[in-house]
Amino acid sequence: ALAERLEEWLERKAYDPAVRAELLEADLWGNQADLSLWPAGDDTQPYHADRSTGQDHLLTDHTLRAGTFIGRLKGPGRRMDIIVDNAGFEFTGDLAVVDYLLGTGAVDEVRLHVKIHPTFVSDVTPHDIPITLQFLTDEDGSCRNWAARIQTYLDDGRLQVHTDPYWTTPLPGWEMPVEVRTMLGAASLVISKGDANYRRFLGDRKWPHTMPFHEVVHYFPAPLVALRTIKSEIVVGLEPGQPERTAKRDPDWLFSGRWGVIQMFSPETVR
Repeated sequence: ALAERLEEWLERKAYDPAVRAELLEADLWGNQADLSLWPAGDDTQPYHADRSTGQDHLLTDHTLRAGTFIGRLKGPGRRMDIIVDNAGFEFTGDLAVVDYLLGTGAVDEVRLHVKIHPTFVSDVTPHDIPITLQFLTDEDGSCRNWAARIQTYLDDGRLQVHTDPYWTTPLPGWEMPVEVRTMLGAASLVISKGDANYRRFLGDRKWPHTMPFHEVVHYFPAPLVALRTIKSEIVVGLEPGQPERTAKRDPDWLFSGRWGVIQMFSPETVR
């Protein structure tokens, strides 16, 4: 279904911030498909396939803000970096974002940051990329076309894959090596995927839930969008009273995997 929608959107040629917002939401909820909380086939696994259900479970939603930001990028050398999380369905969500932004010319390059080896069982490594493309190629129609487009981007250099040992260390975001910081700082926008990356950029510390997101990640060298399904107690950027109201709806909201955030930080001094 996602592959078919992609073809429809790409046929329009022009970049649409509303489509970008829908893709961000799909990419976010793909994080529910990992194996950290639910084994394959577990009936209790949440699945926000219906967009209204997903939006109802978004505690912070900066999708349109992020989409508009991308639409305003000008000039040559526009690059988006994605700090990737899980393989499988979640990674296809990442590839959908890649396909749409490159296919509409909203950005010139995308760089995927993947791990040199899994920290958790399902982390994306370079080996998972051809496996994923082969899986899509083995399907008919839209999936096969999608894989062909991604392969073209890899071949001509518009899509690049990068690894660094930093992503498998316990170091917080503010202790990233100079090389990693410089690389991310050259991006027009960085997307961070998943719970573990979010915890890294918050230093895995118990901040007040209402602490503004930008006050914690102000050190980050580029505009940042965090797509994160909440699976641990660490979260910031919520409105006063929101944690209490959410706890009444779902006492396990901090680790149930049913709630998420899309949060953006954009320093004025970074293009």
